[in-house]
Amino acid sequence: MLTKLILLVLFTCINIALAKYDAWKIKNNKWIYHGINAVVYLILLIYPYIVTKDWFFMIALLSLRRIVFDTALNLFRGLRFDYISSTTTSIIDRLSYKFQAKYGYIPYYGMFFILIMLSIFL
Repeated sequence: MLTKLILLVLFTCINIALAKYDAWKIKNNKWIYHGINAVVYLILLIYPYIVTKDWFFMIALLSLRRIVFDTALNLFRGLRFDYISSTTTSIIDRLSYKFQAKYGYIPYYGMFFILIMLSIFL
């Protein structure tokens, strides 16, 4: 359990750094390559999988990305923490937009938070 907590803190920091970088790109009108970002994040997941051998925890780290990255990106951009864009080029964001718009930040990200907590304690 301690290993998972350490990895969660590490990946929280990584997601904040990646959000800061993407916020910089947006501010400077640079293109964000979501496919490359996804590949980089999947590569980063290799080490936690080797250490934990836990697929459910990998799902939790992906869930952590949704919560931390999205919220941090909004804040770095000077937006409300719960801002959702209807004009995003991210496939994942486009797929989740309707649910987020209808039910809001807490229910949407709350589901991801529950997954993260379950992955640590199960």
